Amino acid sequence: MKKLSLLLISAAVAVSATAGVTSKGNAYRPLGKTVHNTAVNAPSRVDIITEQPEGTVVGYTRSGEYLLSSFYGYDTDYQTGRVKVVYADDGKTVYIQDPLCYAEGQGVWVQGELTDDGRYISVPLGQYVSYNEEYGYGVVLAWGSTDVVEFEDEDGVFYWLDFYPDDRMEAALYAVDPETGTITLEGSEGSVDNPYPYNCVATGLAGIWSDDGSVATIEWGSTWTVLADAVPAVPANPELIEFFDSGNEEGYTRLDFNINLVDVDGNPLNADYLTYSVFTDNDELFTFDYATYGLGNGFDTDMTEIPYGYSGYDFYLRRVYFYRTNQGDNPMFTWRIGMQLNYTVDGVTNKSDIVYLNVYPHSAVSELDAAKDVTAVRYYNVAGQEMTQPSGLTIQVTTYSDGTTVATKVIK
Repeated sequence: MKKLSLLLISAAVAVSATAGVTSKGNAYRPLGKTVHNTAVNAPSRVDIITEQPEGTVVGYTRSGEYLLSSFYGYDTDYQTGRVKVVYADDGKTVYIQDPLCYAEGQGVWVQGELTDDGRYISVPLGQYVSYNEEYGYGVVLAWGSTDVVEFEDEDGVFYWLDFYPDDRMEAALYAVDPETGTITLEGSEGSVDNPYPYNCVATGLAGIWSDDGSVATIEWGSTWTVLADAVPAVPANPELIEFFDSGNEEGYTRLDFNINLVDVDGNPLNADYLTYSVFTDNDELFTFDYATYGLGNGFDTDMTEIPYGYSGYDFYLRRVYFYRTNQGDNPMFTWRIGMQLNYTVDGVTNKSDIVYLNVYPHSAVSELDAAKDVTAVRYYNVAGQEMTQPSGLTIQVTTYSDGTTVATKVIK
């Protein structure tokens, strides 16, 4: 099939930093609401909330830790991103958009309830945070613990990830600080700083596959802090991770990237005011035209600025697809692809630099690279998560003195 996407953390699959890791019962499966011609207007098989409910909207910034499991293994890291909460006018009902950081960008709301004293929010388990209508399954909220079991075979030692649901739990409980409004998940524990593989042992709020109950993600220590009112600011530069071309007209071309929701001074940004634009070769703005991208992605006009977290057939939290191969007589990007962030508050728009990623050899590239200095080298796994040093399949991003970047695959 053309595209399969996990709920990204970067709309790409995670790869463990240690070779030989296996995760039980999980596979590379589609979670986003895929739109094919055969699925357009097909009724959903589950009751999920995709429209923002009525009430007072409050934005929060996430912190805490999480584990992401996939066919390729598992990764742990610190939570980032944003979450929205709607407080209904009845003073009791609460709606939370994308409660799991793993599912940010899906836009699905789950329902909870405030206690009479307003100090706790109870969120019933079993609610969907994502559902794929074409394949008939998705991810639901659960509570439980992960554990790893060590095995050894002729290829060496490997670890198996297990998830144990706590059937006594009917709801996740969040404590609300009456003074600051901070919301904290109760009863969870774990640490990404524990030695491998015990950094993957945790108890907390999980997203499990509805068809077999295996774990897709679990997070702990989740804390949501009220996001201050947005003010004009210059967004920090995006990070371009990988450009991939299937090389034939039946395939696809994609760009993986990462957007840190902070300004150049490290202060948090409100994602509602952030968009990104794509550029080709010599600072030429790329247009996602309505004729090509409109139907599958909900466009009603040509688009040159894509809202952060926009979800569609070709757009994910940290990945965007382009139609047709980039190879052949009419390539979209003959040399490099670029991205720029736009942050508009009170009618004032501030932009990041245009950050470029070389996509193919170019006659002038080697000459240009020889005339500039390397200012930074950073390493990422294919989920877009930064690593201190390369390990396994790694994307090495080299930044030069003129601001350009080059990404290459390395295997350590």
